[in-house]
Amino acid sequence: MMNNLDDMLLFAQVVKLKSFRAVAEQKGVASSVVSKHISRLEQHLGVQLLIRTTRKLSLTEAGEEFFQHCQQLESGVALAEQAVSQHAEQPKGLLRIAAPMISGQYFLPGVIDQYLKQYPQMKVEMAIKDSFQDLIDSGFDLAIRTGTLSDSTLRARKLVNSRWYAYASSEYLELHGIPESLSDLEGHNCLEFHYQETGANEWPVTVKGQPDSIKISGRFQASSLVSLREAAVSGMGVAFMPVYLVRDQVSNGQLVPVLQEKIYRDVGIYAIYPNIRYVPRKISAFIEMLAEAYEEHCCAFH
Repeated sequence: MMNNLDDMLLFAQVVKLKSFRAVAEQKGVASSVVSKHISRLEQHLGVQLLIRTTRKLSLTEAGEEFFQHCQQLESGVALAEQAVSQHAEQPKGLLRIAAPMISGQYFLPGVIDQYLKQYPQMKVEMAIKDSFQDLIDSGFDLAIRTGTLSDSTLRARKLVNSRWYAYASSEYLELHGIPESLSDLEGHNCLEFHYQETGANEWPVTVKGQPDSIKISGRFQASSLVSLREAAVSGMGVAFMPVYLVRDQVSNGQLVPVLQEKIYRDVGIYAIYPNIRYVPRKISAFIEMLAEAYEEHCCAFH
């Protein structure tokens, strides 16, 4: 069987180069050796594939049809070799990452440090933006994103679920009162996050186990969750934010959860990368390392 496969690949080369001699020189063997392999293949198939003259080499009708299949085989072999080489290669080159501020400032640096130590031939470039980047057009290898994936040209690897709650400072709550129900939020300055699928003046939440959204109003809007956190700490209002971002501020008493039993949000954090058949080793290696890190610290997100 293996001889037949080798002979088929050799046949495809002969057809493409239109010469036994050219293939023989490429392989470093005599022309008679190439001819012998093609004759063995024809004998196995029971048909003539090539018409040989002193001046020309042409395909028979059966040879033409067989050549199409040999090309598919050749392509399959190349893809298989590429797939295996992705695992064998030592990643090298540049990895470009797009990440939101929370991941980029607080979580990814440790993973990147580990990645660069393990793969000394790699460099990493990270752009920190809370807005979604067009991965392919912007030239990024992967991005960290929250929420659902709608672009079919991309793949997503879920890393962790991130829990969100409403928070305010004790000073703010002493001045304006503690909201006891969702309707109480209407009388509060609710800080608005610009990058939300529902818009800045709505909080996408879960109420009684069902997805919902709450209309809010406030006097401060930001495109950065870190800015909203600092505004809430300073007593500016109530902000809806991920647990991971405010764990230190809650621990030291700067922020207090609000309506924790009433509203929350669970949102997936994903590694997004191009939807290609064989993902380059530099990307797959980083995603595996990233997934392990998120799994190890998953409790910090709830």
